[in-house]
Amino acid sequence: KILFIVRHGQALHNPRAEAAQSNGCSMEEFFDLMRQDDAWDADLTDLGRRQAKKCRDDHFSVRDDNNNIVNNNSNPLGVDLVIGSSLSRTMDTADLVFPPQNNDNNRKDKQIPRISLEYFREVNGHFLNGKRRNKKELNSKFPHWNFDSLTTEEDESWTPDIEKYEDVAERGYLGLVALLT
Repeated sequence: KILFIVRHGQALHNPRAEAAQSNGCSMEEFFDLMRQDDAWDADLTDLGRRQAKKCRDDHFSVRDDNNNIVNNNSNPLGVDLVIGSSLSRTMDTADLVFPPQNNDNNRKDKQIPRISLEYFREVNGHFLNGKRRNKKELNSKFPHWNFDSLTTEEDESWTPDIEKYEDVAERGYLGLVALLT
């Protein structure tokens, strides 16, 4: 099996902080800008959507002899499973990079399976952009995704305190172990 890992595209809380970071701002200033622009379960920006489509076109598309993209929605790489965290921007990015096949009435049985796993969520806590929507809203917004792994309706893992990086690393490791077993 081959594992592709793709970061989500730019989200609503990112533009000013990313611009400042490109100009060499301190981490304190970077986080202050993210706090100012914070948005609950931040969606992708237009740039974030373009980034995801560019990722698909540049890395996950079949091209003909003239370098033209050929039928981008046919799963040319034979992807067996798409996994994203429970944050909207990750599922939107995954859907743009690996478009749902035969999106006929959002029928799950006609598509590459898509599973939301909390393990792969980015640093949690403090910022509202990392607080997920409730399970019912996620099911409504992403009916072609499986949310069975979310054990609670509300996001009970989010706290006002930012998660320790060691805990984030451990959670990611446990997610990889879960995928490999």
